[in-house]
Amino acid sequence: MMLKRITYIAPHKTAITMSIVFGVVSLLFVIPMAFTYSFMPMQDQGGNPVDTPFPFFMILVMPIFYFLASYIVIGLSAWLYNKVVKFTGGIAYEAAE
Repeated sequence: MMLKRITYIAPHKTAITMSIVFGVVSLLFVIPMAFTYSFMPMQDQGGNPVDTPFPFFMILVMPIFYFLASYIVIGLSAWLYNKVVKFTGGIAYEAAE
């Protein structure tokens, strides 16, 4: 076994990769939520039917929001890791061939 250290994380590469993953994973939640929403009875408090539009906004915006939010947070986290690693030596892990 060999002890290795992560001494640098590329902020943009890491952020773009993980943001795409988070955007795609958000579809696993958004699509079933939208499907379930389409079967909900839409009524006001008096029991009268209410015409509510299908939530296209949610289906489009949630993956984009996840992508943008995760890009910013992961990019900043990788940048901060690169600053801190100078003082701590980085994350150590063991690797085997």
